[in-house]
Amino acid sequence: VTTPILEYSQVFERTLGDDSDVVGKELYSFEDKGGSRLTMRPEGTAGITRALISQKLYNDLPQKYYYHGPMFRHERPQKGRLRQFEQFGVEVYGQGHASSDVETIELASEFLKSIGLTNTTLEINSLGDSQSRQNYRTALKDYLLQHVGGLSQDSVNRLSTNPLRILDSKSPQDIDILQDCPVLSDYLSQASRDRFSFITETLSALQIPYVINPRLVRGLDYYQDTVFEFKVSDSPLLGAQQGTVLAGGRYDGLVEKMGGPTGVSSIGWAAGLERLSLLVGGLQLVPEPARPVAVIPVPDRPTSGSRSSPVESATSLTRIHKEALTICGALREQGIRTEFMHLTQTVSAKSQLPKQLARASKLNASHAVIVGTTEIQEGVLTVKDLDKSTQQKSSLQEMVQKLRAEKGLKLL
Repeated sequence: VTTPILEYSQVFERTLGDDSDVVGKELYSFEDKGGSRLTMRPEGTAGITRALISQKLYNDLPQKYYYHGPMFRHERPQKGRLRQFEQFGVEVYGQGHASSDVETIELASEFLKSIGLTNTTLEINSLGDSQSRQNYRTALKDYLLQHVGGLSQDSVNRLSTNPLRILDSKSPQDIDILQDCPVLSDYLSQASRDRFSFITETLSALQIPYVINPRLVRGLDYYQDTVFEFKVSDSPLLGAQQGTVLAGGRYDGLVEKMGGPTGVSSIGWAAGLERLSLLVGGLQLVPEPARPVAVIPVPDRPTSGSRSSPVESATSLTRIHKEALTICGALREQGIRTEFMHLTQTVSAKSQLPKQLARASKLNASHAVIVGTTEIQEGVLTVKDLDKSTQQKSSLQEMVQKLRAEKGLKLL
């Protein structure tokens, strides 16, 4: 599913939480010429949920989507974290049983393995249902009020809006205070306990290792019950504070909160492609591109005593270009990667071929196809093997057959 980069600001302000870092500090918002407040999307879930509602896709549940594209957040750029960043993720609507939590986490685990990241740690927690969170919120707030003098200013502000966000604080002074705070698992309802037990037991049965992190809350308001993160520990490529490479959770109330029908269950996750790229960059998982064939149009080189007119030279060059481009098209139709070597206007006709052959070698071309007046008149092509430094004449059909059979020449 593809959603607009620009959304009405209320799509995010209503769903992410007024006191969240994303809404409070990181949104790129502005007023357009018609007076509407717009925001460049900071994440995918809210926009996809808006699309589900506006297009009435909830009438045909379940719905499973994946998405990718640029997101925007005004935050301090760091390793793997940019103000414009690419995100890939999945969303599932209409599957409320805890088995869908397990399936979604399993998909994330298999995705990371498929790109070579086998050293990640799955951290998981349950935020419980609404009553569980309310009971815990009261207990946590009572505890933190006893230590309010030692909290960071952001955490002091959150005491009156959403104390659970303080659990996600990276401030050292907050982390020290939180060491002895109440634990959310002690306040879960029996239904939430049973749900979380099913998830952890099934993950064990699937041999997906996990660590229960009782302080994992995620940073957005719409999460409930299951939340999870896949992390790499102390990666020199990302830094100590940037170890999360994929994260998500359940948000069953989001569709209703945005004006849709009640009872639409939802769960999903997202991964930042910049962080993943940093981690998999040295794993050589992306195949090497096919080596191209360079097609080189060669202008007539003047010989001693020759007196061709400018009009004749221009006509000849036009014919050579047309023939060379026709050959390029024929090669590409056969799945052969082809580079058309445009003539360099600042280089003399006599020097064109050596210069273009040198450029073809820099492009790692396997062969060069030379097209000039002689080749056109004789109905043949000059094909130069750039690895062996040999060349021969052949027809277009013969050349294609040889190139496709050539050892090491990959086809698209």
